[in-house]
Amino acid sequence: MRLPKRPALISALFGKPANPRAAAHSRHLEILITRPGHAAHSFRIDLDALRRAAFWVLAAVALWLMVTFFMAWRQVASGNLQQRADQLAAQAATAQSANARLQAENGAMASHLLALKQRVDSLATTMRGFVQKRAEQFPVEEKNVNQGGIAQPLNAANAPALLHDEVDLIGARLSLLLPQAHHLASLEAARPMGDPVTGDAPITSDYGLRPNPMGGGVEFHNGIDFGVKPGTPVHATANGVVESAGWKSGYGNCVVIAHPFGYRSLFGHLSTIRVKAGDTVTRGQVIALSGNTGRSTGPHLHYTLLYGDKTLDPASYLLAQR
Repeated sequence: MRLPKRPALISALFGKPANPRAAAHSRHLEILITRPGHAAHSFRIDLDALRRAAFWVLAAVALWLMVTFFMAWRQVASGNLQQRADQLAAQAATAQSANARLQAENGAMASHLLALKQRVDSLATTMRGFVQKRAEQFPVEEKNVNQGGIAQPLNAANAPALLHDEVDLIGARLSLLLPQAHHLASLEAARPMGDPVTGDAPITSDYGLRPNPMGGGVEFHNGIDFGVKPGTPVHATANGVVESAGWKSGYGNCVVIAHPFGYRSLFGHLSTIRVKAGDTVTRGQVIALSGNTGRSTGPHLHYTLLYGDKTLDPASYLLAQR
C-alpha cells in the first residue's frame, strides 16, 4: 500500500486546484493497494467532504476552547470581584468600628473634662468662700442650675478642636487658682481648727467674762476649759513650731505653739509634756497629757488661741470642725 506523502496530502486537502476546471468538480484521493499474487484494489476519498469535515471539527474545537477560556476567565474575574467586595466590606466595617470608637472616646473625654471643669469651678467657689469667711467653716456656694444661651453641640467633626480648647481653658484656670490654692492650703494648715481633745469633751468654762473660780468678783477668761480626766491626750490643732514647753505662771505645765501667719495656741494645766521648744508639730499630733497643774480647781485642759498678741474666741474654730 502506498500513501501520498504528508505534504502532498495536506496540499491536496487545503491547496487550490491546479486549474479552474478542476476546481469546478469534486476532488478525490485514490489509494491503490497492491500485493504480490493478488489483484490490485483501490479506493477513493472525497477530499472536499474531508476538508469540510476537518473545518467543522477545527471550528468546534476552537469554539470549545473559546467557551472554556471565557468561562475560566469569568470565574476568575468573579472570584476577584467577590474578594475585592469582601475586602471593601471589611474595610468599611473597620472604618465604622473606628469611627464609633473615636466617638465613644471623644464622648468619654468630654465627660471627663466636664467633670474636671466642675471640680475646678468648685475649687474656685470654695476658695472664694475661704477668702470671705476665714475664721469659720466656709460654705460652698451652689452653682445656679438655670442655664441657657447659645451652645455648640459636640460631634465627631468639632470634638478634637473643642476638647483641645477646653483643656487649654482648664489649664489657664488652674494656673490662676493654684497659687491661691497653695496660699489658702498653707493658711488652713496654719489656722488652729477643731478640738484639742477627742470625744466631744464638755466645755466647763467659755471664753469671756466669768465669775472668779478662786474667790469673789468677775474675771476675763482668755480661753476655753475642757472637762477631761488627767492623762487625756492633748493634740496640736494646727501645724507649727513649739515656742515654749514647761512651767508657766497661772497655767502650770504649759505648751505654746507658734503657727504661720501669726497664729499661736496655748495648752495649760498639763500633767505631762511630750514636746520641747523648737520641735515641729503637725495637726493631730499628741503634744501632752492633760492634768491639774497651776491655777486650777480640778482636772481640765485650758486652751487659748492668739492672733498676734490678741486672744481669740476658740468657739468658732471648734464649731468649724464639729
